[in-house]
Amino acid sequence: MSRKKTVFVMVIFLLCWASASLRAAESARLPFFEARKDGVQIYILGTLHASKGDPLRSEIKQALARSSQLIMEVSSEEMLTLAQSMATRLCQDACLRRQVSSASLDKLTALLPEAGAAMDHLPAWMVSMMLALVDASKAGLSVESGTEQQLMNLWGNRPTRGLETGEEQINALASFDDATQREMLEGYLALPEEKRVALNKMLYQLWQNGDVDVLFHWYQKTNEEENLSPSTARKIDEKMIFSRNQRFVERLRPFLAPDKPVFMAVGALHLGGDQGVLALLRAQGFTVTAR
Repeated sequence: MSRKKTVFVMVIFLLCWASASLRAAESARLPFFEARKDGVQIYILGTLHASKGDPLRSEIKQALARSSQLIMEVSSEEMLTLAQSMATRLCQDACLRRQVSSASLDKLTALLPEAGAAMDHLPAWMVSMMLALVDASKAGLSVESGTEQQLMNLWGNRPTRGLETGEEQINALASFDDATQREMLEGYLALPEEKRVALNKMLYQLWQNGDVDVLFHWYQKTNEEENLSPSTARKIDEKMIFSRNQRFVERLRPFLAPDKPVFMAVGALHLGGDQGVLALLRAQGFTVTAR
């Protein structure tokens, strides 16, 4: 696979990172909420980024139709620049060879044959994303039918709003040091393939059920299954979840006005827990209700 094609695959998965939106049947509940304060109304959908079918029940679609703005982690316009940003993160040297063991490199070469000679120049965090995408596909999930794409299709040609830039998303991943990237990738790679696929299926099922606290607790337990050290797990949570939750809520403010409902769609893992987006909104005086 050429570097250009490899970058394209990476971008497709990043658009659905969120860290995340796996698609469900029409009857699925999904993590869908409404927040209200002083005439301000926010519809909040927790997404997962590889999915199947059309999971958006009619109430969610109707809320989107009533909204004055669609606000996502990254705007649809910003997504168009991600390929260029990703291309700049390929290594000039054979960085993957210093970030993982030779045994892991051999296994990755077998699992991701399409990467070809470009594999050596992919940092471990990119390879982790590729592997997760492959496993999601084996679980019957597809990024092409991800939640964000479905929302944008319904939204049409109107502009969307973003709570962070594509560069900020990439920086969050790329800023982990080699040791952390190695632990993250090799911990996941050490799981048998059937276990990795089963984790994707379980994530999908929990997302369908719509309980964000259960979902977040499950996510933290998977860190233990991947043998991440407590310090590494905390580092990942802080950089990829908690600090971004704060950013989302802070950057949401300029989009809010009385009597102008907005629709906010961010990765489902950002909603639950005592540092989740819902808890942060409640701390600001919002009444948050599951829909």
